[in-house]
Amino acid sequence: MSSYCVSFRPEVELEKNLPPLARIEDRETIDLLRNAAGVLLPAHISPWRYETITRLAHKWFPRLEIQLHSRGKTKQAHLFQKLGVRHPQTLVFENPRKLKDYLDLHEPPWGYPFVLKGDLGGGGETVFPVYNAEQTGGYLKRLPQDSPLLIQKWVEHGGKDLRVVIYGDHTVSYFRVGEGRFYNNVCRGAKLDHHGWPDLQQKGVAAVLAFSKLAGIDIAGYDLMFPDEGEPVFIEVNFHFGRKGIGGTKEHQAHVLRAIKTWHTRIMTG
Repeated sequence: MSSYCVSFRPEVELEKNLPPLARIEDRETIDLLRNAAGVLLPAHISPWRYETITRLAHKWFPRLEIQLHSRGKTKQAHLFQKLGVRHPQTLVFENPRKLKDYLDLHEPPWGYPFVLKGDLGGGGETVFPVYNAEQTGGYLKRLPQDSPLLIQKWVEHGGKDLRVVIYGDHTVSYFRVGEGRFYNNVCRGAKLDHHGWPDLQQKGVAAVLAFSKLAGIDIAGYDLMFPDEGEPVFIEVNFHFGRKGIGGTKEHQAHVLRAIKTWHTRIMTG
């Protein structure tokens, strides 16, 4: 087994260290990466650098394939379906015009209300509850006209959803409670509850850990709902998530460093 790991993060020194923008094309760097037990990636990395480094490395942290190739709500819906986790019934459309044409000819497959989502956007800014046909056109005008979108069966969330943030093998979980409103986003006034419904938190954390292992995700924030006694419903994976529920940026960085340390120890002890 190789006796070293390589770090591209100046704030995390390992056995071998390189600056974040080190030339990967240099023969010395290529050999260093190929012979390393593992590679700690830079905090910020382009898709090209990620692909180049990971072609050379045996193992690396964090894994970003899903973040780079399943960006957006429509691709995540396909991912949930592919990996067999419970998620809202979904129809994906190429653009708003395609959805309008569909709804001009068909009733929504689940009736009203249903949920309309644009592909990108945080804080619920491209997510809309649709209670009747007259609302659809106005919402569609607020979405990019050349981007995909989806509609989903309504999930009764009981005024709350669970955010589970995963850092390697470690998680932080808390409920976002919106007092019965559709939106449970903190930026829209939802309250945080780190201790409520512990049985549901335990169930949600277990589901997220299993999914992350299957999908190859090391750092992300998941949104889950619990409409009944069954398995949690996966709503979304957030790779850029708010820090308020985990104690701010400083705490987030501490969780990342803890995950790096755990990863490094595992790599070096085999």
